[in-house]
Amino acid sequence: MGIFKSLFGQTSEQAEENKDKEKQRNFDIFKYDGLKAMKIGKIGYAVRCFNEALAIEEEFETLNYLALAYIQQGDVSEAIEAYSRMTLLDSEETDTFLNRAQLYLQENQAEAAIADCEYILTKKSTDYRAHFLIGQAYKMLNRPEAAIDSLSKAIEIKNDMADIFLLRSGLLTELKQYDQALQDVNTAIRLAPEEENAYMQRGAIYEALKDTPSARQDYTTVVELNPFHEQAYLETGRLLLEQHLIEEAIRHFDEAIENKPDFGRAYTARGKAKELKGDTIGALDDLKRGAELTEEIDETSKQPVNFNEMYANRPL
Repeated sequence: MGIFKSLFGQTSEQAEENKDKEKQRNFDIFKYDGLKAMKIGKIGYAVRCFNEALAIEEEFETLNYLALAYIQQGDVSEAIEAYSRMTLLDSEETDTFLNRAQLYLQENQAEAAIADCEYILTKKSTDYRAHFLIGQAYKMLNRPEAAIDSLSKAIEIKNDMADIFLLRSGLLTELKQYDQALQDVNTAIRLAPEEENAYMQRGAIYEALKDTPSARQDYTTVVELNPFHEQAYLETGRLLLEQHLIEEAIRHFDEAIENKPDFGRAYTARGKAKELKGDTIGALDDLKRGAELTEEIDETSKQPVNFNEMYANRPL
């Protein structure tokens, strides 16, 4: 038999085996070249490598790498497709559904995110992350009560995650349930004492409760944590003006502009303060500069500032 092998070459079984080995070798080359490319930031090349590997073999791990590469590339729809292919290979791996649900939320596909998370909960009822994402999805669908219910379920499982309390606090604020909202945001701050959004949210709640000094203190805390936080400067200045502390408001906006010289809205706000003080020339100069920096039309600097519009997008 050995003589015939040497005379006539490989058997068909050996040829097939060698072909399989060559395919595996090529698969490994493409896969690991893709990983190397990802590590050095060549994401486009990594995507091509992973797709070449997957053309040879539809493999779970490589699909995951491909999804991550698409995410880094900003191609969310392709990442979703990669995760969908992964679910066909292994429907028991719930993290795949969780990752896809997060991307569905980015794409404003709330119902699809909920479906994925509900599937996760059929496999693992104690996955607080699924409840958290469902809460986010219901918020997106303008269903605050359902969102609060899902977030409460998440908190029952994991009561040390600030983001869950912060989101529920915001929803309770929307429903004007300020006392409960305050309890949640206080818990969020205890868990994450340097979270700027938590202090901004608590400041808004204090304002709703007519506790202006506490609101002002929270906005000031945000500025201390982040001297470049524009909205915190604006909120503090607005409260100072509402209390008719005009000189203090001007000094406050002086500081904001010193920290951030291109802060157009601070110039506009300081212009309003100077207008209230009676400094017409200073007010016009600031309003003009604010208009230039915020790319507003020149006419804005000649008209009274709509102070309400400046704060129309305040975070809750």
